[in-house]
Amino acid sequence: MNAMMPIPAADPRADANAPNPADWPAQRLTEARSIVADFVHHPDSLIVLACRAIAAHSPDPREGREALALAGLLICLSIRKPKGGAA
Repeated sequence: MNAMMPIPAADPRADANAPNPADWPAQRLTEARSIVADFVHHPDSLIVLACRAIAAHSPDPREGREALALAGLLICLSIRKPKGGAA
């Protein structure tokens, strides 16, 4: 029995589809856009976080302004919501 098996050489084609560390802002932007697009299935706090990611990473300044406006609206609405407990 050979306990010391040699490590096979890495296949250079295996990393072709691996995410590139420099690509993470685009991936986060895509994920944030999908959260905002499907907002009825996500909590307000996650939508606000997604809006901030869009504002930070979007190349379109209008999209960033709209995302910040949506985040501000959700924050204002969450302040007015009753939190529960005795009134």
